Amino acid sequence: MRTRGARRFREQKWLLDSVVSTIGLDWDLLRMATVTAPIGFEGMGDWAIVAGKAKRFDDISPSFEEVAAGREARAHEAEQQGNEVTARECYLVASIYYGVAQWPIDEINERNLTLNARKLDCYARYAMRAHHKIERVEITMGQHILPGWLHFPVAGQPPHPLVIMLPGMDTFKEKLVWGYGDKMLERGFAALAIDGPGQSEPLMHGLRVTADNFADAGRACIAWIDTRKDLDQDRIGVFGRSFGSYAATVLSSAIADRLRGVVVGLPCFEPGFTKIFEEASPTYKNRFMFMAGYEDETEFDEFIQGFDLRTRVSNLRCPFMVLGGELDELAPIKHVFETCKKVPGPVDIVVYQNERHAPGRLPSSQLGPHWYAMMADWLAARVRDRVPIEGARYRYVAASGKVEQRSMP
Repeated sequence: MRTRGARRFREQKWLLDSVVSTIGLDWDLLRMATVTAPIGFEGMGDWAIVAGKAKRFDDISPSFEEVAAGREARAHEAEQQGNEVTARECYLVASIYYGVAQWPIDEINERNLTLNARKLDCYARYAMRAHHKIERVEITMGQHILPGWLHFPVAGQPPHPLVIMLPGMDTFKEKLVWGYGDKMLERGFAALAIDGPGQSEPLMHGLRVTADNFADAGRACIAWIDTRKDLDQDRIGVFGRSFGSYAATVLSSAIADRLRGVVVGLPCFEPGFTKIFEEASPTYKNRFMFMAGYEDETEFDEFIQGFDLRTRVSNLRCPFMVLGGELDELAPIKHVFETCKKVPGPVDIVVYQNERHAPGRLPSSQLGPHWYAMMADWLAARVRDRVPIEGARYRYVAASGKVEQRSMP
């Protein structure tokens, strides 16, 4: 029988099921926080329903699909009754949960394609009713298309400063910009949220991730931005988190001369991704093998050694901020410092004491500055307001909440 995917995922599935049953859906990350942030209070009840039902890894997809379908039905009902705000919110919740239902599926099959189509349809229906303008965009990248949603701020006049936003390994573009109170839109940015190579929608159409092809994505985005009169082509920034930190760094290095600033969080900077793929939840390696188009694990292990940011930042001369947890269990923070030594431009590193990959559990992130707001403020200062930054800076957010200036290690 043909075997596919990561060996640890197959062999430890029973253990993964036990952990999901015992700890719940936040067994490895603050998943509820990242899923409900774009939809707010409106979607938390749906999450609670799934959390009560999903006791094994294989329960996750059908459980989220069920609540998504329920939300979609409520959206149609609200639409028929003329309750456009309720319809808007229900379509957004449905879209997000259809997307989450896709995540555990590690092959391009009829069910995955159907979930993807329903996610996109619901999001398009949400976009028609959103309280800010949203435009579906398709950016040509060679023989492929980078799909995205272009969000406009409520206030301000065009041309708007722009931030290109990239999702992580387990997420997708529809989750990047919040329905209300978004960190980037509130600061006057237009936000171009895209799925890049190997991520969500492009993956369904055969665009796999490589160590370098986010550079092609960056060049494609710039060529597209240059056709838009409503976007400020001289005030462009980039944001990425988790695996999106790797993707955003590669993308930005290819177009650094056009950028005012790059900010990445929850950084995955370890060369070869050893810790996340060999020591963390086996879902990560299994997912990334799917994103890269590998079924043979030995071949994948050789392929992934090419993912090394130290060899890809020599052109990164625009201001660059990296924010992460001191005890990141997926990618040791020491690799941030090693990589940033190779960056020729200004560097700003922020580390939260004792925090893990996803900040938010411990005193440093509770009492100190909110990590996402800190990233958004930094990017707004560089891109929107053109505030200069020089040299290298390292800030440490202590458990007291105090932000300490420290020397680079």
